[in-house]
Amino acid sequence: MSGNYPIKSMQMFFLLLFALPVLGAQYFSLDQSPLGWVSAILSLCLLVLLLGLVLARLPQGVVRNSVGLGMITLLACYFFGQFVSYYLQGSYFNQQFYFHFNLRSVTQTWAVYWPLTAIFLVWLACLWLCFLRYRNHVDTSKPSEAFLFGLLAAALFLDPGLRQSAIASLNGDNLPEIRSLAEVDWQRMKLNQAAVENQEFSASAGKNLVLVFMEGLDTIYTEDEIFPALTPNLNRFNEEGWQLDNLRPVEGSLWTMGGIVSSLCGTPLLHDFGLDGNVVLFTGFLDQASCLPDVLDKAGYRQVFMGGASMDFGGKGEFLGAHAFDKVLGREELIPELDDPSYLGGWGLYDESLLALAAEEYAELAEMDRPFNLSLLTVDTHHPTGEPSPGCPSYERIDNSILHSVHCTDFLVGRFIDQLKQHPAYENTVIVLASDHLGMRNNAFSLFPENYERKLYFSVLNAQPAVPADRLATPMDLAPTLLSLMQVQHNASFLAGGDLSQGEMLTIEDAEIFAQRQELIRFINSNYLSSQGTGGVLYSLEQSRLAEFDFSQHVNDPELSSRGLSFTSVGDDPFILLPELTIDSPAQARLYVTLETDQASAFTLYYESDENPDYSEANTISHSTAAGENHLVFNLDDVA
Repeated sequence: MSGNYPIKSMQMFFLLLFALPVLGAQYFSLDQSPLGWVSAILSLCLLVLLLGLVLARLPQGVVRNSVGLGMITLLACYFFGQFVSYYLQGSYFNQQFYFHFNLRSVTQTWAVYWPLTAIFLVWLACLWLCFLRYRNHVDTSKPSEAFLFGLLAAALFLDPGLRQSAIASLNGDNLPEIRSLAEVDWQRMKLNQAAVENQEFSASAGKNLVLVFMEGLDTIYTEDEIFPALTPNLNRFNEEGWQLDNLRPVEGSLWTMGGIVSSLCGTPLLHDFGLDGNVVLFTGFLDQASCLPDVLDKAGYRQVFMGGASMDFGGKGEFLGAHAFDKVLGREELIPELDDPSYLGGWGLYDESLLALAAEEYAELAEMDRPFNLSLLTVDTHHPTGEPSPGCPSYERIDNSILHSVHCTDFLVGRFIDQLKQHPAYENTVIVLASDHLGMRNNAFSLFPENYERKLYFSVLNAQPAVPADRLATPMDLAPTLLSLMQVQHNASFLAGGDLSQGEMLTIEDAEIFAQRQELIRFINSNYLSSQGTGGVLYSLEQSRLAEFDFSQHVNDPELSSRGLSFTSVGDDPFILLPELTIDSPAQARLYVTLETDQASAFTLYYESDENPDYSEANTISHSTAAGENHLVFNLDDVA
């Protein structure tokens, strides 16, 4: 009997402490339904009741202490992680949250939002102290295991975020399972089969490119009826150039790297690699896709990417470096270029500093005797509060930090473009200003009109395509459209995007196929446009030893390292016999080869077949190669 009051006290303290992040999450949720609040509170009450009953079943001492602290820490991480997700993006755990769920991105995020780290540690300490105070004063009643499992099931069902995720997952399970490309109706799904074949492509140079991705800056901020004079420069550029008024985001393009990948590669950042965070970008994800910088590289462009934040965050550096950017410059690389290295915001360089350095980079690139691509990513408008450069004018109409940041970025981008206009190279340069994604939950959301349909911002200077501004578009259409605007001649293919000057890739009527189309893209990205990480790799040089190969007499000094197999050719017919490999389903198999050579030649694959068990000219697949690095894909559909 003496234990009843302490156990109730412990549960009351736990209820109050755990309620802080739970109620905070609902406060920041974009779905402000009363049912969500009630459901979240009921779920919490059941979990706290369950916690007390489980502790009562455990013997005092090490077992109760270890299990109790473990359960409390696990619940604390879940509830606080949920709060952080709602605070940053207004929603429960989703793809963009998991994408950043790796050590490098998490540590950088915590460094920016360090007060949240401090709050979490103090709050967790309070939970531990509460447990240690009451751990040996528990109710002696021991309900059945069935009752405990019932409590757990009810608590999980009532959790609004978990319930919605489960429903979405079940809806996804209703889509037909995809096992091979033979099942794809390319025309109906409006996907480009040539992109999967990854055929060799050629390209010749057109105009230079300056591409500015503006962090979370979508079209609502340019609406004078909503925010008068907030973006005078962007509105001025809209009048001077050409813009898209109907650019809509899709799944896989809703955060920075998703937006960049979708815009540059013509396919959204969708994959089947589980909840591994942006580690997918370090393991060959989409390395077989032909992206805009790959095409420009083939055309001889010098390419530089600059951003104020670290290039480690979100895997930007790895991905951009793998797709032909000559220089990828972020916080660590650019700080030494500042007059005052301490003049930094939470994420890194202010947009003021970034755009000043970008103007210098533009002048240097323009002096080179080759075309160039200068791509930038701003950061001052980062949710949820923004951080405007100190040297910017404030927005006078409304005192709001996000609006001040948007007004500041507009001012700085306007000044940057006006600087470029003074340079002789400007006339041969296409200027593109684009959202990287729709702004996530921020402190200006309460000022948005109800039912306003938000869209991505996209404006172009120095190019006047015959494209209606209201043409329906997605970020995947931007790469092929930009190449057309730049007058780059090429025959590269993009999986899910098309040149808008040739018509719309998708229409409103395609809504009925959209979910299936996205799942097809996920499957193709993971299994056919990515060389690693899928679990479907049958053979790789990384799995081999030099003794497993046979070489012709025309191969000298073979060496196998982490970079691949290297050798010197001393004749006209160097060939290598790979270890024997049986392919059960050749219609689904591809051989990916990266070949670096000092002269143009041909790469020929000889194989055995049931009809002809010997290597012969009849059983060959060949690709021509150029001097330099070649990315080859052998389609093994015809291999018996």
